[in-house]
Amino acid sequence: MRKAYPYIMCLVAILLAAAFMLVQCGGGSTNPSSDSAKWTIIGYLDGNNDLDNSQNNTSYVISDIHEMEEIGSTDDVQVIVMLGCLKTGGLCKYYHIEQHTSEMPDSVSSTVLEDMGTKDMSDPTSLKDFVKYCVDNYPAEHYMLVIDDHGGGWRGACVDEQNGAGDMMTLPEIRSALTYSDAPKFDIIVFHACLMSMVEVAYELKGCSNYMAACQFTMPMESVLGSQEWLGGLKQDPDLSAYELGQNIVDAVYNAGQNKGKLIHMALTDLSKVTDLSANIATLGNHLITETGDYWSEVSHAWGETHYTQYDDEAFVDLREFVKKVLQEDHLKENLLISADANTVIDAVNAAVPYTKTNVAGLTRGGLCIHFPFRESDFDSANYVKTAFRATNWHNFLSEFIKRAGGSTNQQAQVSGTVTWAGHTLSANAIAFLDSSHSNDVYIVSPTAINRTTGAYTITITLQTPLEVFVEAWDNLNGDGYIDQGEGFGFYDANGNGDWDDMFTLSPGQTLTGVNITLSTVTRNRVSLTKD
Repeated sequence: MRKAYPYIMCLVAILLAAAFMLVQCGGGSTNPSSDSAKWTIIGYLDGNNDLDNSQNNTSYVISDIHEMEEIGSTDDVQVIVMLGCLKTGGLCKYYHIEQHTSEMPDSVSSTVLEDMGTKDMSDPTSLKDFVKYCVDNYPAEHYMLVIDDHGGGWRGACVDEQNGAGDMMTLPEIRSALTYSDAPKFDIIVFHACLMSMVEVAYELKGCSNYMAACQFTMPMESVLGSQEWLGGLKQDPDLSAYELGQNIVDAVYNAGQNKGKLIHMALTDLSKVTDLSANIATLGNHLITETGDYWSEVSHAWGETHYTQYDDEAFVDLREFVKKVLQEDHLKENLLISADANTVIDAVNAAVPYTKTNVAGLTRGGLCIHFPFRESDFDSANYVKTAFRATNWHNFLSEFIKRAGGSTNQQAQVSGTVTWAGHTLSANAIAFLDSSHSNDVYIVSPTAINRTTGAYTITITLQTPLEVFVEAWDNLNGDGYIDQGEGFGFYDANGNGDWDDMFTLSPGQTLTGVNITLSTVTRNRVSLTKD
């Protein structure tokens, strides 16, 4: 025993020296560790598109990283992001997010973990490889994935204009990237992207995560991710449950939207409830086909009374509101099967969406949209049936709806005229549009480009029933999608009194000419624009 003592002491000294050198060389939270954190936040930030140059030629996506750097990583909460940028020729890097509170635009001071070169961020392999790297090198009790880019609802997310020819990662591809061998089940998947709070998205990802946080309509290009708030709260209490963190994310997004004067919505979906919801939707769709009889016009009317994402895609409608509208139709509500199905779907939506918030007054939001095209031209059935939601047979209901009640029997209406703005030349962002709002908000319908040289425009819209509208025009000079001070905005002042009292009824097949609009310069930011 005595003879062994010097060797033991030497071994201890060697181990202590090695530990000291590891600390001196930056070991610990900035390097991969075998010690599990409480949470690993995985951020997939795709700036290989216009998000990288739309903020006064600086990157909105890098601004999202700056918000995370306000808090940084800790031993309990590791934040790892993959960033691709147009400004670097599409180069992609993995970063360990540390606290840096005075970042310059387009600069990231956090440690670069890996330089991946040019990667197509619309390729599911890029997402899978990054997720696997994070899980292998930063193991944790809980995982959250943030996908930060443009979104297209059931069509997918992550547009890469630099390395991917503008392609988008489809919904089945996103699912495949997150279900590799030994992949973890995420606690939360967050979409800082437009239109992703859809039942089709939730159904596709229900096996990948416990919760999903996403928006039903258009999100501002400027960050409303609210990282300082929810990441700061997680730093203070890393023992938060997935639901508590998800609720904090919804609150933080709402607060960020409010603080920046943006229209915003965010919903937390419990993905464990989505199978029941989808099965109930399947039953409703089947019974609408078999039980509607001669009253397809009532299905069409319920659809027409339901809010949709007007600025982006009128084929995305609020699921809960549509079903409630079905229960207000004279004959549909009397059918025992349809009424029972509708009430079951409403209950299932309420169970699946435990928490949602919006600051858009008068715009009903149950938390989840569903694909519901009115015209054949809006129904991309070939790709829609590639999603897992095909199992519900909803696509067959859509085909029948379009044939029996939808746009195949509609008539086009046209409105044309000239737009002028005294002392100004119209920009490439000038549009004319119909506004169907009966409130102070602006609901953009059928946005149509204006000829910059002549000011001429022609709005063409397909209608089955008459629609009450204003005709308006707007020159969105900075292209940000919001009516800002200094931009041009105006309406068709039919009676010449200068007041907004010129709403009229546009009927199917109607043609109106000479609908001329004079723009006035906006003197204050108009935050009531609803561009969803």
